[in-house]
Amino acid sequence: MAARVTKALTTGMKVLGGGDVPAYTLEHLTSTSKHPAGSFETIVIPYVELGRDSTCAVRYNDDLNTVSRKHAAIERVGNDVVIKNLSNTNPTLVNGRPVKNQYFLNNGDEIQLSMEGPRLRYNVTTTGTAKMGVTQRMNLVMSQAVRPYRAAVAGLASMVLLVGVVGAFFIFRQSQDITVLAENNEKLKMQADSLLLEQKKAREEFTANIEAVKTQSMEDVKRLKKENANLAGMVKNLSDQNKQIIEGVNVLGTAPGANQQLSTVYDAVKEHVYFMSVSKFELDYGGGQTEQIDFGWTCTGFLVDDGKFVTARHCIQGWRFLNADSPEAMIYLNSLEQEGVKFNVVIDCTSPTNQFQITYKDAKLNDRNDQEVSGEDDNGNNITVKLAALDKDDWAYVPTGKTSTLKFDASLSKSLKAGDRVMILGYSYGLGGSGNVADVAPLLSESTVAQNGVNPEGSISLTNRNFGQGNSGGPVLINTPDGYKAIGIVSAGMGAEIGFIVPIGELK
Repeated sequence: MAARVTKALTTGMKVLGGGDVPAYTLEHLTSTSKHPAGSFETIVIPYVELGRDSTCAVRYNDDLNTVSRKHAAIERVGNDVVIKNLSNTNPTLVNGRPVKNQYFLNNGDEIQLSMEGPRLRYNVTTTGTAKMGVTQRMNLVMSQAVRPYRAAVAGLASMVLLVGVVGAFFIFRQSQDITVLAENNEKLKMQADSLLLEQKKAREEFTANIEAVKTQSMEDVKRLKKENANLAGMVKNLSDQNKQIIEGVNVLGTAPGANQQLSTVYDAVKEHVYFMSVSKFELDYGGGQTEQIDFGWTCTGFLVDDGKFVTARHCIQGWRFLNADSPEAMIYLNSLEQEGVKFNVVIDCTSPTNQFQITYKDAKLNDRNDQEVSGEDDNGNNITVKLAALDKDDWAYVPTGKTSTLKFDASLSKSLKAGDRVMILGYSYGLGGSGNVADVAPLLSESTVAQNGVNPEGSISLTNRNFGQGNSGGPVLINTPDGYKAIGIVSAGMGAEIGFIVPIGELK
């Protein structure tokens, strides 16, 4: 039963998220009080029951006394669909022949519930759920989900509509955000092209150049005044830049020697960036009963100068971030935690110069905004999960008392400007991670801030995303007059271009 519950939950999430799930139809051939002849039902859930019971997905009224409470069940098994007789008193027939245990259905088969009962026709359809509208998908899942889990499906449907990917890791963003980001990116390109033309004329028209740049940013004006002495060298250098460098107005590395500067910053910061891997996952049921399971993941974390070891919350508590692609083990762990089972999780943290361990129980995080979804199975057992979103609460830290020279700026983290360039260190897909301290080396990448300040979810939007799975929890750095400082935590990505980071100012 637990496997069917989990399969129904994950299938419902996939349908609500727009995934393509195979479907078939049941055409009613006999007129009844609930189903007139010629009407049909589209079935998307992998297991449905037929009968007079209120939990049946295909339900008949009590006036049909030849139909049992739970008369028959239709279940998708791999690529096949089978019908099973559930009644001990009334037979289930296919094409006029009684079904002893189960029968593999073929397109056009006629199903009858008892000798004189209602008849239905099983029809295969080539249309899956991906082309259905949102309202139709929600109605199908709500009407066909096993009744005790309708509350859970409704909760998940609300999260899909409100949050948009689980998405993930867990959970997708609204298409309007993508449109705004694309428009901002196009504006940055137009501004950069204008800046390049003005710089080519700068030797003869420096004053005019200053006025033109003022329309873009007062910060650009101040920078150009300071760099007037070597403006000719900057013009030549800009002409050699590739398209990716030109696209950002506040591009990091336009000045001569920028690559050397990045290399210097990388060498200074990399020792504070740690490869995280789970070395122990133990379930504590209480009363001295424990169970160690083979379950783990890898991520990135970093140590700042006040002794906090900082990372993304989903790197510490990943089973809360469920989406349509989440493995059954994640859903199982989530429900166990709500039942009071304690988790003893130990994570190894390794940098190019140091190694130590942290534990889940010592982590500081904010789960007050998690949404609780619960229901009952056929046996009356309660199932409860808590769902987290990839938003401003995707942070966690562990106080360590260890030393670090990596500074952070909480105030600046919420006031970045579109076009600011940021540097990111981490272990994408586990690359650069190793159990040996001497072999560990984080990957360096750069991205562009896509909007001023924070987005509606409280995170910072990036374009030109250059990080992937495993980079989560890594530091996001920006150049300030006082040197490079950490201003964010890598959280999630969307497609190949868009990324999201949590402002380090969210840490409580």
